[in-house]
Amino acid sequence: MGIKTPLYQSTIQLRFIFILHVFISESAKKQLHFLSCLTYCPIDYHFTMSNFLSMMRVTLFGARNKSEFNPARDIPSLKDKVIVVTGGASGLGEATVAELLRHDPARIYIADLPRPAEDVAALIASHATPADADADADADTDETATEIKFLDLDLGSFESVQRAAATLAGERIDILVLNAGIMPVKPRMTAEGYEAAFGVNYLGHALLARLLVPVLLKTVEIQPDVRIVIVSSEGHAMAPKGGIDFDQIKTACEGMSFTKRYGQSKVASIGLAKELGERYPSLKVAAVHPGRISTNMGKALQEESYLIRLLKPLESLICVTPEVGVENHLWAATSPDVVSGKYYLPVGIVDDATIMNKDVGLSKKLWDWTETELKDRL
Repeated sequence: MGIKTPLYQSTIQLRFIFILHVFISESAKKQLHFLSCLTYCPIDYHFTMSNFLSMMRVTLFGARNKSEFNPARDIPSLKDKVIVVTGGASGLGEATVAELLRHDPARIYIADLPRPAEDVAALIASHATPADADADADADTDETATEIKFLDLDLGSFESVQRAAATLAGERIDILVLNAGIMPVKPRMTAEGYEAAFGVNYLGHALLARLLVPVLLKTVEIQPDVRIVIVSSEGHAMAPKGGIDFDQIKTACEGMSFTKRYGQSKVASIGLAKELGERYPSLKVAAVHPGRISTNMGKALQEESYLIRLLKPLESLICVTPEVGVENHLWAATSPDVVSGKYYLPVGIVDDATIMNKDVGLSKKLWDWTETELKDRL
């Protein structure tokens, strides 16, 4: 554990005072949220002041999305637009697809892990609208249903990403939502030789975005409002010191807690939005935090932590549903108020306090590192 210095002791005292304050003066929801946050990463929060202060911030600002944004009212018609959503078969991605379909895009691609044809058919059928059923019953209807396509995409495989990008090469893409993500509890690597969370959450998406930039820029010639939405997380605050440990990315990072591995992948996602926004000013790029969500990603955490399993019955008080969680996705994909390159808390609240803003050279270093790693794939 190392030597307990006076600074360490002061940190413990401050932590105790703050926890006492939360449980005396804050609402029950915030108390539960704070306890939930501590159970996610007890090792990190026991030893690091920066993570503790970050969690204090999350606790004080709350877990629930508070906004006047109403997707049904505020999302304009998406007529003629083509949308791609990674991780679109479940959780936040599925909720994103479902809401965007209500606004009549021409076509939407659900990009997700390969699965049997019957599962793909069932997934597409689950998004069928009453208009689709009416169209089948009445061939003379003028209603044109959105075309839904499934796109095989394994973000841990560069070849899979390249195949997906090649499939989309002849398309127009108006909205690209880089939503897919994992939080592996146990250390592992992708087939390409990168730490799994970083390889999937960041590097696979970075390759896909870079390969699709020509398609996006061509779409700008058709209509000027072309978006990239990159799903990050307030989990970026759990990243290791410096934000990204470049020396460890091509290992399983076995000496790093799973929260730090996940955190650095989300730091990188924020950096990707910043760099894409600066390098391609005709595109509108935003990174978003959805809030604390009840999705399948939490199942692995429940398996690893008794305390998280204990809190499971209280999930509805701590988390928001995917349908609420995607409001920030949807806002970033459609709102005229988005500023390119920024990172947003729910809903539409700019957060300039990330390490990507504090360390002005980090996003450039990440971009250069990424270009080197992907040079044979671009």
